[in-house]
Amino acid sequence: MSLHASPARPAGPRTLQRSASPSPGLTLPDITPLNIRRNGASPKPKLKLPAIDFNKVEGGAFNGEYTGGAIAITPNLNGKTMSPGDLTVKPGEQTVSPRPRASSNAFTIDHIREKVRGFDEWSDDYLEELDRLGEGAGGAVYKVRDKRTGQIMARKTITTLEAPMKQLMREIQIISSTSHHNIIHFYGAYISPSSSEVKVLMDLCEGGSLESVGKRLKETDKRVNEKVAGRLAEGILQGLAYLHKQKTIHRDIKPPNILLTREGVVKLCDFGVSGELVNSMAGTFTGTSLYMAPERLSGLEYTIRSDVWSTGISLLELVQNRFPFPSDLAAIELMMYITQHEPPELEDDGPFTYSAEMKDFIKQALTRDPILRPIPARMLEHPWIKDVMQQEVNMAVWIRKVWSPPRSRQSGET
Repeated sequence: MSLHASPARPAGPRTLQRSASPSPGLTLPDITPLNIRRNGASPKPKLKLPAIDFNKVEGGAFNGEYTGGAIAITPNLNGKTMSPGDLTVKPGEQTVSPRPRASSNAFTIDHIREKVRGFDEWSDDYLEELDRLGEGAGGAVYKVRDKRTGQIMARKTITTLEAPMKQLMREIQIISSTSHHNIIHFYGAYISPSSSEVKVLMDLCEGGSLESVGKRLKETDKRVNEKVAGRLAEGILQGLAYLHKQKTIHRDIKPPNILLTREGVVKLCDFGVSGELVNSMAGTFTGTSLYMAPERLSGLEYTIRSDVWSTGISLLELVQNRFPFPSDLAAIELMMYITQHEPPELEDDGPFTYSAEMKDFIKQALTRDPILRPIPARMLEHPWIKDVMQQEVNMAVWIRKVWSPPRSRQSGET
């Protein structure tokens, strides 16, 4: 309620006061209308990518090399291939159906059984378990002896309920079809009566894995000397170069998958995530992220050169006795770090110094650009590798020193 008296409202309809119209003498300035080009408008500039001369690409377009570009996918419309002019679909006319993705469970235990049927006959009855060696990728590993011949082997037991059939089949296919000094030797495979386990027989590598050797060196405060590191690098690259000729990428090069015999010979193993090179490239995301090349962590296509990066990281970790990336980062942060920061380099560490050739070898292996990163065969031609291979290195003595009881806690090289 107002405290002030309001004037009386006049009776009858109120008159709306309107402003006077502008005088006829007032003229508005002329404004040029907007020139909107509805037809024939200038087209947007098109992005022109540089042409690739495959004659200048090392190894050619389809010789296990990176060819550039993405894998072409042809649009599919109701089962018919679409041309560029057919890409516009009017509502209500037709339905675009994506191509069905191949099932990851295409392989069954029956496929595995059929595959191992072609090998020599093996069973638990023929083998004597001597020792449990540890856990491999997908199952336990045992030291066994063939009761018929006395042959000592390693038996990898893989539980079929845990390991994907496609991955298991791939490992058996690759390991049974390869034959190289630096690839684990395959003796045979068989399936347990319950069909719940697949057992693969292979070389016994008593020198352990590069991972176990690295842990042992940390415990004894020792370092790998440059000549030994060179021999290890040469063995890994020889195995990768062989796989490259077979058009196969390992995709999981890391210290646990690099084994050593009692003579110190390198043997690559665990091919469950290996894949054939299709048009020189692969597009899947598998393997262990800590040792993956930046292009793989970024979800891009990759080649055998990604295995060269993983080799460089594995060697750098072994030589420095530490992982070459920050250890306080979460997994996703570490992946971003690897893709966004400059690659690590080999640096002198107090009394431990390294030649310029070895530093350059690591730098070449850890080249960020995958096109500029050398392939395994080219890395074998590096001056550091050639120089090391001309020097006498007794790898058998070295591996014995690694696993012999330490006489003192004095640090140094082995």
